[in-house]
Amino acid sequence: MALTGQDIANQLNKLPLAQKLLILGIVVVALTGANYYFVVQPMFDEIARKQQTLRGLEDELIRNTQIANNLAQFKHEKEILERRLAQALTELPNETNMAELISSISDIGNKSGLTINNIEPQPEQPQGFYSAIPVVMSVTGNYHEIGVFLDSLSKLARIVNVTNIKMSGPRTINEKLVVQASYVATTFRFLPQAPAAGGGK
Repeated sequence: MALTGQDIANQLNKLPLAQKLLILGIVVVALTGANYYFVVQPMFDEIARKQQTLRGLEDELIRNTQIANNLAQFKHEKEILERRLAQALTELPNETNMAELISSISDIGNKSGLTINNIEPQPEQPQGFYSAIPVVMSVTGNYHEIGVFLDSLSKLARIVNVTNIKMSGPRTINEKLVVQASYVATTFRFLPQAPAAGGGK
């Protein structure tokens, strides 16, 4: 026969006080444990997850703040690198631009007082990441004019090396001692790397 709630209550009332207190303690402990397991522990777990998320957001905020603080410096460094690249491409261009270079050399020679006898560009000579472009030249003038010409060549934005200087046939023209001078003026150009086989970068 099943016991009703009233029957259970009557039986509990008949128990000694010590047993009543023991049963009450068991019930309280059971309720407290259930409350902790089903209510408190899930709240602690949720708080721990939110704290971990908060720490991640704080770390990201610190990183972004550092980037923002250094942004001006990054821009300045980028501008410096771009200027250096522009300068490097001036000194070592990608293109041959021989017509422009020969025009500049001829103009410098004329301004130095020289007579340009011959200018002969030679075939390019690849040297790895750059190519050498020799230009054989012969001019007529005195020593001072030749010196001024060579000094002006050294001041060009584009790199020009002068080698194999030979002077001969000194003679007097209009009371000025002049010589025949020949040399090789070598300029250079950058050789962009070809894409790797198979489309790799």
